[in-house]
Amino acid sequence: MRRPAHALAASTLGIALAALGTGARAADPPAPTWASDVAPILMGHCVGCHRPGQVAPFSLLTYADAAKRSRFLARTTHARVMPPWSPDGPEAAFVDERRLGDDDVATLDRWAAGGAPPGDLSKAPAPPVAGDEGWHLGPPDVVVRMLRPYSVPAGPGDTYHVFPIPFSLAGVPADVTARARIPDTDILAVAAVEIHAGNRRSLHHADVFIDTKGAARKREAAEGGNGYDSFGTPGFVPDAYLGGRVPGMTPRFLPPGIAAGVMPLAGDLALQIHYSATGRVETDQTEVGIYFMRGPVKRIMDTLYLRSFRLDIPAGDSRFVVEDSIVVPADCILMSVFPHMHLIAREVHAGATLPDGTERPLLDISRWSFRWQDKYFYREPFILPKGTRVHCRWVFDNSEANKANPFSPPRDIRFGPNSTDEMCEFQLGLIPVNLGDESLLLDARVRKMREKIAELTPEQRGRFRWSDAFNDLSGR
Repeated sequence: MRRPAHALAASTLGIALAALGTGARAADPPAPTWASDVAPILMGHCVGCHRPGQVAPFSLLTYADAAKRSRFLARTTHARVMPPWSPDGPEAAFVDERRLGDDDVATLDRWAAGGAPPGDLSKAPAPPVAGDEGWHLGPPDVVVRMLRPYSVPAGPGDTYHVFPIPFSLAGVPADVTARARIPDTDILAVAAVEIHAGNRRSLHHADVFIDTKGAARKREAAEGGNGYDSFGTPGFVPDAYLGGRVPGMTPRFLPPGIAAGVMPLAGDLALQIHYSATGRVETDQTEVGIYFMRGPVKRIMDTLYLRSFRLDIPAGDSRFVVEDSIVVPADCILMSVFPHMHLIAREVHAGATLPDGTERPLLDISRWSFRWQDKYFYREPFILPKGTRVHCRWVFDNSEANKANPFSPPRDIRFGPNSTDEMCEFQLGLIPVNLGDESLLLDARVRKMREKIAELTPEQRGRFRWSDAFNDLSGR
């Protein structure tokens, strides 16, 4: 008599289970080795920072470097702490996202659990070649260096200092300046700037401004020092802004035809640096590498800012929320976004409400890191039509539960210059669709800055030396 089909199935299952019980099973995959499995992951995702002279505290270029930290690598990648990448969304929106796939994380975990075997080291991939003398973007067209070393105070507070640095482009090859020159002007289009920190321990962030009127040099002379202190602004109205550097930021070139900024053939750079106090006197002599455009300039990157100075965050408040918004005054292409906060920051969320009511997310970070900030460029830039309202919400956690809180027990924290104070900013990197609309963005920036400076008390404006800037903006 034929047995029911389900009985045959049960019998087959029983035979399979019996086979498993006797030890017959599929072979385990071979254990990962450094040479075949781990080195390709680290060379592709980690050694840009984890190599000598870069921001990370140790190198991962060799088997010996990585093997002694195998369990640490497994733990931090499994927790998604490394590689450092703050945005949660929009998903896959940004270029150069530093994310490891699940398979890569599992490989590192299995490698550590298996004792970090080397494999055939002769077959391991070679480390990627470092930029010339540490320049990420390659040899600059011109390097402008602080005129002399600066002694950074030991603290307790941080230092914001501006260094006027005269420059001349007479030594740049004539064909380079000719290709970068904007027609019918003596203005050159800048493709990118890269800031080489002279002291990575103390330099937190830096910004590069152009001064053609000698205002920075006059202030330096009046104060009789090597540069001068100035927080928030460079202490004068600059002719142009070339770019900056924050922890974790990757220098990059913009798409062909798009300039990052402009500069004259001669003048001064005003290099504004935020130095963090380390508890001892530090020495710094930072330099700026400038790269010029090599082809026709179609557009120049522009900016709008959202921010607030109304930061009075009570001790113990685990969810202090600040919001701001701005209306885009012309059709613009959104290229990038850049958020900025300090230590007790927790989240930042930004979106755009288009004129037709459509909501578009721009950036979501639910686990802010003060140590790893970046300017996030979109894989596919998109248009924000005139009348779009961009809105941003910043969230701060001033409780004991925040491990990044600089104070224990927590203290009230306000807006200010020190890393232990707070800030909130959200920068939009924009390209006006129509030539001539740059003035509309300038007017919108001035209105926003005037609105925000008005939030400060007279005492704050005096203490931060922003009274002149307030008066200048009020007169526009």
